[in-house]
Amino acid sequence: MKKTLLTLLTATMLLTGVSTLLNANQGDKAAKPFLIQGKLPHLTMMVKILWDDEDLALTPEQKTKLLTIRKHTMGTAKTLKIQIIKLENEVVKRSNENAKPASLKALVDDIAKLRAEATMVHLDCIYDTRMILSEDQLYVVE
Repeated sequence: MKKTLLTLLTATMLLTGVSTLLNANQGDKAAKPFLIQGKLPHLTMMVKILWDDEDLALTPEQKTKLLTIRKHTMGTAKTLKIQIIKLENEVVKRSNENAKPASLKALVDDIAKLRAEATMVHLDCIYDTRMILSEDQLYVVE
């Protein structure tokens, strides 16, 4: 009985460890670079989904402007995300090497600045998208 319990406990710990490692590796890909997570709309994503919807009725001019906004936002967010991940990995590495927290402050500040910049890009995207769409179109999207 004890041997079976020990085997089950060991297997559970092993599976939990593997699962944690897999999630950690995917975390970089899934992580968002923004300070505000899941509370702001992703309007250009919704517009993209409804691109040819007759209720949304985008004009060719609106489509051109919206594509420009989306391309800028996505490109900037991706660039910032890469920088953030690199800095976060450095903080984790140094922390695991017992670096003093004070020695990590500049890195943490840099991460915060990059996340703030990404959040501002997102806010600009929301604002610019709303300025392009009519009230009726916003109703469809939001």
